Amino acid sequence: MANDYIREQLQGSVLSMLTFTNDDYSVDLDGQRRHVRWLIDQGMVEGKCVHLIAGGAGETYMLEEPEFKALSELIIDEGKGVAPTMVMVSELSARAAARKCKIAADAGVDFVLLSPPHYSQPSEEDIYLHHKYVADRVDIGIMTYNSFWVMPGGYSYSPALFEKLADIDKVVGVKWTGTSTEDYLGFQQMFGDRFAMSENRQFFGMGARFGMKSRIDVMANAAPRLSLHQTNLTQEGRFDEVEALYRRINFDPVYKRGRARAGAQMVADGPHARMLLRLMGLETGPSFPGQAEPSQTYVDFWKETMELSGVLDWVDWDQSILD
Repeated sequence: MANDYIREQLQGSVLSMLTFTNDDYSVDLDGQRRHVRWLIDQGMVEGKCVHLIAGGAGETYMLEEPEFKALSELIIDEGKGVAPTMVMVSELSARAAARKCKIAADAGVDFVLLSPPHYSQPSEEDIYLHHKYVADRVDIGIMTYNSFWVMPGGYSYSPALFEKLADIDKVVGVKWTGTSTEDYLGFQQMFGDRFAMSENRQFFGMGARFGMKSRIDVMANAAPRLSLHQTNLTQEGRFDEVEALYRRINFDPVYKRGRARAGAQMVADGPHARMLLRLMGLETGPSFPGQAEPSQTYVDFWKETMELSGVLDWVDWDQSILD
């Protein structure tokens, strides 16, 4: 595997697409296709994004294997040669993870976003062996996911684990959120020449300044123009403008106005992502059962935040596209 070329594909927005559903909780493949085609028409293409389907926002935990297969094939049917493609796999069993990765690889998907096993807290050897088992059996690029907040008691990758993962040729990227700002930026300095580090904790423009070339992006589902603007600023090295954009959209609507950030306990990311995009005018259907919907207090917080931030001015999605 030509690692330098593979890593270079991981840039811009890692566009985490929602999984469209019908009222009976089946996957709405027709709506999904229309949405993917619309995103491509808006300019979400190679060099500006990676198409991530069945990710956290796409309810990866809740998808059954035939649904996962259908989504993997769909993103290749619509996006092969248009943008790099990615799916997420989060399984406790390495054998189950390898089977799903094989499904994606057989469909032609370029990358898998691979979560460590989590049930009780894994050791670093557990995490390494999980990734090695998949890499030894499936020909697909791997972005590992430092999802420390789902680990019992909390956990984060150490430099020693990074060194071990570096020995696995197919592990080319990291969806990265450090437990501290020092780790967040320091690991980029230590390992940015080996792994494509993708921002999962945007903090002003610091990740981009330190060399992170991609970021996880959900709002691009409805506001691709905003995503492309941020990508262009980053690629042109206009980091002061990246920071000003972050402040205006993410920081000022909450902290500068002294508001308390609303929290919510959720079993997975789907209900939050659907709520967020619904507030932006993109209706994707119900969350898979059984997941509780966000409280009205939580919805109201995000609604007000979006209105204050100006994000809605960037929305180009029109729900009639699905008609």
